[in-house]
Amino acid sequence: MDDYYDELLEVCGFTVEEIDQERYRIEKAFRKLELGPEDMARAVTWVSYNHDVELAGVRMMLGIWLKELIDLVLAKDEGKKLVYFGFPTIPGPAAAIAASTDELFCTSPETVLCYTMGQIFNKLTPILEEGENNGLPAGHGLCSLQQIRVGGMAKKIIPVPDLVLTSSYFCDMGSKTDELLHEKYAHPAVYVDGSMDSRWGEYPDYLPQRVDFLGAQIEKIFDQVKEVVGVEIGEEARYEGASRGHQIFSALSELVDLMKDADPQPISIVEAELARRLTNGSASRRVITEGPQAIRLLNQEVRKRVQNGMGISKKGAPRVMILMAHFSDPGIMHMIENAGLSIPVALHSVVQAKVRKRTPFISGEILAEREMGFGAFHGTYGFIRGAVDAIKTLNLDGVIWNYLYNCRPIAITSHLLKQVVEKETGIPVLSLEMDLYDSRSYSAEALRTRVEAFAEMLRVK
Repeated sequence: MDDYYDELLEVCGFTVEEIDQERYRIEKAFRKLELGPEDMARAVTWVSYNHDVELAGVRMMLGIWLKELIDLVLAKDEGKKLVYFGFPTIPGPAAAIAASTDELFCTSPETVLCYTMGQIFNKLTPILEEGENNGLPAGHGLCSLQQIRVGGMAKKIIPVPDLVLTSSYFCDMGSKTDELLHEKYAHPAVYVDGSMDSRWGEYPDYLPQRVDFLGAQIEKIFDQVKEVVGVEIGEEARYEGASRGHQIFSALSELVDLMKDADPQPISIVEAELARRLTNGSASRRVITEGPQAIRLLNQEVRKRVQNGMGISKKGAPRVMILMAHFSDPGIMHMIENAGLSIPVALHSVVQAKVRKRTPFISGEILAEREMGFGAFHGTYGFIRGAVDAIKTLNLDGVIWNYLYNCRPIAITSHLLKQVVEKETGIPVLSLEMDLYDSRSYSAEALRTRVEAFAEMLRVK
């Protein structure tokens, strides 16, 4: 018997058998999320308009995100130990934790809420407002992603975790938010410390002591999981986590390769980043087992479109790279594409496809050495240099550096990067201030004029 949510779930790739089998869990989760029949009807329209649901790979990824939301909301009720990690983070430890046991659920709740309550239900605003009312007030330049976690916990739609993994050196707001949440909910947190003060011009070199220090900080995560949660992350889990991580990043690298040289652009950057964020949104068993399959299916469909000359942009449209796609509002990226621009890639996807290589085992030292290949972990110079090096390898007409105004590591690079890129490559850069998680103040309409003027300049050029 069909229920009020069946149509949406089918649009999001659920089979009839899956829906029937999971009805009790689905309905219980939707009650906690305060999602009723009207929300489902609106979501069907929203998803069908903003996502390329004729592609089976897209439907499957939407389904993974929705299942992840249901698993998150019900984790404690179903007896799971719960470990949260923030964005951005080093994903290796989470993959090993997730591979250790089915009784432990490891995820980034704010990212999951963006890609479900935002991209699927278009109902993120009440969660943001609750975060503003519970310690992270509006108008103070605070991170909206952190407001989402605070709001989700305050509304009791996501449970209190048993342990939180947080980076205190790239995202200083993350560690401060976890201190706030610890005072309110008393859950412990393990802080991964580090350094982002490389000398100007030092990247890509670094002192070996930095790997030693960061590696020890990462190993501290595994010690705390054993002490707090009672689960030892042994060699088998570390090997399995590395293997599954390789599978999903290998599939993502193939997608980047398909996208970066295609003309016309075969799919929206919205769908490409829907796949990319699976690696940041969760390290649960569902994501690291079902994720590669969904991305490989999308790759097959993208390859077919490329071979048939099909695309969502005009052939020969100016090609631009962005920093990252909007997490919760697909309309922002569609506005840029509708302005006549092709967005084949986002910087983080290109850099990770280039830097990540197969690691047979997850250890603190291995992960620390790999992460030092990312310019962002060095400091402002490394961030800019890594971006410029990536831009030089791509056939681009322009760059839209859509930076977060309320993220210090990213905002600092906004105008310096523009100067360096334009001087070294001659490629125009639009430095576009926005919020990647909350589009209330930075909506598509608010950004449209600057984007359209930039697009017209590129067409003339």
